[in-house]
Amino acid sequence: MNVFLIVVLVVIALLLAVAVFIVYRSFKLREWELRLKAKAEMRIATMKMVTPLKIQACERFLLFLERSQLPVLVKRVYVPGTERDAFHIALLRNVEDEFEHNMAQQLYVSSDTWQAVQQAKEELVGQINATFDKTEVDTDVAMIAQALVALPNPFVEQAVALLKKEFNEI
Repeated sequence: MNVFLIVVLVVIALLLAVAVFIVYRSFKLREWELRLKAKAEMRIATMKMVTPLKIQACERFLLFLERSQLPVLVKRVYVPGTERDAFHIALLRNVEDEFEHNMAQQLYVSSDTWQAVQQAKEELVGQINATFDKTEVDTDVAMIAQALVALPNPFVEQAVALLKKEFNEI
């Protein structure tokens, strides 16, 4: 009978061990589920905060690119009677100021989009400088303005296309 009692006690001990293990695993599983739920809720809350900022960044970069297109830029900056060097500096300053004003928005767009915006700006500055370098010092500013307006800027168009694509993915 002693052996029977020992066997029963061992079986009870094993059943208790299994029960404790099952309860422990249940608590761990519940803890894991709660962590996952908290992470998901945090991700949703973050997205609710970041999405409007991403949209704003796309809008602001698009506005920068539109305002930087040479016909728009020249129309905004050119004043009849302006001296050649003053016009040149005003164009470059306008582009740099607009760019710097929106620089922090790079946090909210992809690196490809940011590089496209930077490249469009650099190409624009290059076109402005090249146009002024090609013209004689005594060239009428109105003629320079016309030459600038006629220049295409495919980099701006590429950056705009990337911005629109990124916006549609938000």
